Amino acid sequence: MNETENQINDRLYSQIAERADNRIETALNDLIMAFRESQEYVKYQEIRARVHEDPKLEEQIHTYRKMIYEVQNSAENRDMYEETERLERDGEGFRKNPLVREYLAAELAFCRVFKHINWAIIQNIDFDLGFID
Repeated sequence: MNETENQINDRLYSQIAERADNRIETALNDLIMAFRESQEYVKYQEIRARVHEDPKLEEQIHTYRKMIYEVQNSAENRDMYEETERLERDGEGFRKNPLVREYLAAELAFCRVFKHINWAIIQNIDFDLGFID
């Protein structure tokens, strides 16, 4: 998506938000604050700051996470078991670093909270997700 498309989308979302029910905006802001104050988010930010102090390690973590993301979200017909095994082998030594393990665990906890919030909303509103079992 180029910058112009991003600007158009931003304007569109802003217009929608302006018309949104004030209760939703208030609840959303409360949810964001609760999320920012959560134990998972605070821990993730603390570890992220420590990782940021080592640019080389930070880049290695980002590269590793990118590889995982690409495998999980690839449209290509891949053997997921084989790809997962390869990622495990390739990252085995890297993940022995205690800070890397701590970062990845904190990120996972953070993402699980985010996923829980999304699914709780979807499961409790009447929104057709017939394609998901």
